[in-house]
Amino acid sequence: MTPAGKLQEHLKQRVQKSGGQYRKVRWEGRRGCPDCFIWWDWPHAAFVEIKAERDVVSAIQRREIERMREDGVPVYIASTVEDLEKIIEEVRKGVVS
Repeated sequence: MTPAGKLQEHLKQRVQKSGGQYRKVRWEGRRGCPDCFIWWDWPHAAFVEIKAERDVVSAIQRREIERMREDGVPVYIASTVEDLEKIIEEVRKGVVS
């Protein structure tokens, strides 16, 4: 499993263990979609882009994430297990960056 795949699996397991839902995301006919969507009860929900090791957010991803954030959609970028734990805590509490 790739480092990014390991982080996605960690996120999935932690969210589901805490009573939340996890979905792998893909846009139809569009590029730059964040990797995952997590939620508990509304509005405790967010998209998460996983970037492991030396991976970087591409220009297309950056534009899509900025577009979503400008419209009030919570989107996080995570590159470590610690990032994921912080995201889970913030989204569950309703504190969105």
